[in-house]
Amino acid sequence: MAPLISITGPSPPDPSAQKPEPSTQETTEENTDEAKTLEELKKREKILRVDQIWDRKTQRYRFVKTAKPKNKKKKFGHYVITVARRISNQGTFHGDFVVDIRGPYLQEILSQIYREVDNISFDEVPSLDSKELELLFHALPVFVQKLDEQKKSKDPNHDMIFELEAVVAFTQEHFESRITKLQHFQTTLQIEFHSLWALFPPHCLAYGQDSLRQGRVYRVKNSAYEKNQDGSTNYLLAVDYLDSDGELVGYVRERPMSIPQFEGYVSIFDLTLFPLELHQSYPTILQDLVDRGDKVLKLRGRHFQDYKGHALDEKGQKFNSHGRVMIDPVTLEEIQPRNLLVPVIRKPLLIDNLTSEQKLLLNPVLYGFSLGDKTWGAFAVSGLKDVDWDDEMVNYLVLDQRRKDFIHALIRHHCSKSSEGFDDFVRDKGKGLVGLLAGPPGVGKTFTAEAVAEIAHRPLYMISSGELGEDSHSVQKRLIEVLELAEMWQAVVLLDEADVFLAQRDNENLSRNAITSVFLRHLEYYQGILLLTTNRLDTFDEAFQSRIHFCFQYEDLDAAARGTLWSEFLNRVKETTSAEIRVDETEMNRLSEIKLNGRQIKNVISIAQAVATEEKKPLTLDGIFTAIGFAQIAWEPATEAGRRTPE
Repeated sequence: MAPLISITGPSPPDPSAQKPEPSTQETTEENTDEAKTLEELKKREKILRVDQIWDRKTQRYRFVKTAKPKNKKKKFGHYVITVARRISNQGTFHGDFVVDIRGPYLQEILSQIYREVDNISFDEVPSLDSKELELLFHALPVFVQKLDEQKKSKDPNHDMIFELEAVVAFTQEHFESRITKLQHFQTTLQIEFHSLWALFPPHCLAYGQDSLRQGRVYRVKNSAYEKNQDGSTNYLLAVDYLDSDGELVGYVRERPMSIPQFEGYVSIFDLTLFPLELHQSYPTILQDLVDRGDKVLKLRGRHFQDYKGHALDEKGQKFNSHGRVMIDPVTLEEIQPRNLLVPVIRKPLLIDNLTSEQKLLLNPVLYGFSLGDKTWGAFAVSGLKDVDWDDEMVNYLVLDQRRKDFIHALIRHHCSKSSEGFDDFVRDKGKGLVGLLAGPPGVGKTFTAEAVAEIAHRPLYMISSGELGEDSHSVQKRLIEVLELAEMWQAVVLLDEADVFLAQRDNENLSRNAITSVFLRHLEYYQGILLLTTNRLDTFDEAFQSRIHFCFQYEDLDAAARGTLWSEFLNRVKETTSAEIRVDETEMNRLSEIKLNGRQIKNVISIAQAVATEEKKPLTLDGIFTAIGFAQIAWEPATEAGRRTPE
């Protein structure tokens, strides 16, 4: 019977080339040598079957030769395999076997097949229990292949042929009923629950999806059926894989995975795991997985990346990551040593020596910090890409050209590695660049900070004063954490609503005075780019004047500035969506008369565009006015401009 499933690694080297044949008396007559070899084979038997019976007198097990079936076709000589049925002390047989592999060629072949499998050895006479007999089933395709090769060889090894015939006959006989059941699998790739064991030989590669819906590969160490307390059964698989902690790459702790019990036949592609070699795109997917492994290795240190998609927090919960991330597992481990995200590498490997198989076993997840969410997480490598810097963002600022040119030149100079400039007399003091952005909400302060980060080609770390705490101790602790991270990452820091730090000190509010003093001290020694925003310039403490390098004051948007913003945001809709825009110049002028700030204009267009897309209609002035009305913005100038309110 031909093997039904071939799920093994590459065929091992031919043991006949490594193990000397049993010695025979040398002779010059080739026919005589052949006859003697055949005569010796007659003295051997392939399989011995005995019963292991409990002897009540001696209180020990004894062996009794198993009675042969009446219709047994083949009589065995000296033994290659011994098969012992275990008989209980009640004299009953419950299906338990102990099988000894005595043939030296079989031991060598099995050693080669399972050479990388832990806790399995065929160096001496191995005894296999009923569960371990599955090793023979998984090796059956190799046995059949080697048997065919030896029979076709011009110089066959008769001892090896004898042993291979024995193990093939025994394995096909022992698994006959299960092989019959697996014939359905061969044509449909559907399998029943109690045949799952046939899919996963030790050390095979299995394919599944991770929590971020990425396809990934595991190596199956072992597997078994396990009963649950409720009476159901799971098929448990112990798997391992490679991961990186930012410095080391290697194997991590084994991970348990399970396939819950199911009824009838199920497609293997609906299982938690299935053999990689049965993937619909195999072997094409192998190269994709290796390439992805190379990307993981490339990004294993500290890298600033664009990210799109979900991420996982420390507890394994999904969150929708917003924007850019700093991949930096080393820093995460340093500042949060108890964080469970970063893996523990138990068996480090040399990165330059990783094989293709090891690369596709790499966990396709990298660990870092989401700047938009201000949280550490695990990010899918498939969602990461190099940052595409927008060097033209400064041109979108609603500022006069003189200030645009000034900020562009100043940031470029500060970020230049070869720049030479004035330094403080005190070492490490005054090397930062601190800017103050003052004005009412929605006039472009945050957008200016974003443009500065784009000019500098650096991350933007935005944080509000409320996130730093309320007392001087918590403010100092949190401020140090933020500024240290920002310096390591060479980030631009935007401290939004910094009024509480900038407020004039007095003799009454000692707590606020302490906060201002703490902030002043750290501001003086910060070496990166720090931008502060405030709505209350009139409460500014005079001590900050000597510590701020530039200050931009923003006024409320006039009609021209609002018109520019309406135009730019509508153009952005055209560029990034398939929406049709039907707003003419006259209607644009009417919009520019509505006294909205930049943030409000952006929100209105976002809402109007979403509704138009859902209704499959063009984006029109009516749609924009409807969005303004339902946003409950009651602006008098809008009525004067002819705004239509929704009915």
